[in-house]
Amino acid sequence: MADNQQRVALEKVRQLYLYYRYSMPVNVAIALTWGAVLYGYVPDQQLLAWNSLVIGVVAARMLHSRRRTLQGFTLPARRLEWEFSIGSALMGSLWGAASWQFLPALPGFYQAFLVITAYGLVSGGFVSMITSRLSFNLFAWPTILPPLAVLAGGNLEMQLPAFGLVLFAGFFIFSTYPRMARHVEMGIRSNIKNELLVEDLRCANEKITAMSLQDALTGISNRRALDQHLDEHWRLAARHKDHIGLIMIDVDKFKDYNDELGHLAGDKCLQIVAQAIASFSRRPADMAARYGGEEFVLLLPDTEQSGAELLAEEVRAHIEQLALSHPTVAGGVVTVSCGVAVTEVSSDLSYDVLIKAADNALYSAKNKGRNRVELAPELIKSGE
Repeated sequence: MADNQQRVALEKVRQLYLYYRYSMPVNVAIALTWGAVLYGYVPDQQLLAWNSLVIGVVAARMLHSRRRTLQGFTLPARRLEWEFSIGSALMGSLWGAASWQFLPALPGFYQAFLVITAYGLVSGGFVSMITSRLSFNLFAWPTILPPLAVLAGGNLEMQLPAFGLVLFAGFFIFSTYPRMARHVEMGIRSNIKNELLVEDLRCANEKITAMSLQDALTGISNRRALDQHLDEHWRLAARHKDHIGLIMIDVDKFKDYNDELGHLAGDKCLQIVAQAIASFSRRPADMAARYGGEEFVLLLPDTEQSGAELLAEEVRAHIEQLALSHPTVAGGVVTVSCGVAVTEVSSDLSYDVLIKAADNALYSAKNKGRNRVELAPELIKSGE
């Protein structure tokens, strides 16, 4: 829940910085317009200084907004909101100071124009700062109070519009703004909730996919995963005419093991043998997989014949050294037989040929007494 609240707060701040970028040019345009209206009614130096301050604050806020955006809003949301709010207070104070200082010197029509544009700025802030009540209040009140004070201090004709503007401002700030802000926050929460649901679905799909490629008993890759992996690396090897090696491994007299010790013991044996074989899958492209029953495969992309044969012998010796008790074989321990096949891959050769060659070599190893490694003849391209 706390993490969700933090995501909501950061998203509100992100939208605050994002939407305000579009209102910054409006602030500059209105400042220049005010300068044109005020020209001739106020001293040039005061007018130039005020315009320079407005443009300077806008530029500083643009640079600050760009910096925080590039940083990815990594700071706490509360601090980012306060930084933004300081800029909002500065802008509101500049608009309010202009109204307080310059409004009395203008004719009635120009006074009305400045007051209307001031309220237009507040209305724009209503939209651009809808995700931060703090920023909006620090901008709105300094902007609207000074012109109201000037109008209220004038004659009756000016006081009546001032009273109407007070009602208008109160309606915006105390009634409409909170409701709209709540609706916007509800939308943000809904979007984040949907994003979390999508993320959960993605993770669930990844888990389901991983489970579909994993052998339930042994925990290593299954036949489907092997086919996908072999197909991918076969295509890659065909482009570069690389070698691929494959070791077919079978637990010797496993049926006798099951008959004597039971299926639970047999399952445990397969799990231990599978993990032992998987420990020889040392490179990222290598893969150990359960081929079916008590047969396993060790796939070795980019491997020459001598390397594959040497690794197969290491696998055989390692499993024998585990000394898993076997009641019906000579020596009394679980052993494996290995068939090794290696080929230089070409586009006109199917990987089924490699599997068949390794399987034939495994069959030869079993016929020659088991607990041994047999090497298939080097494969040739189809058609040769």
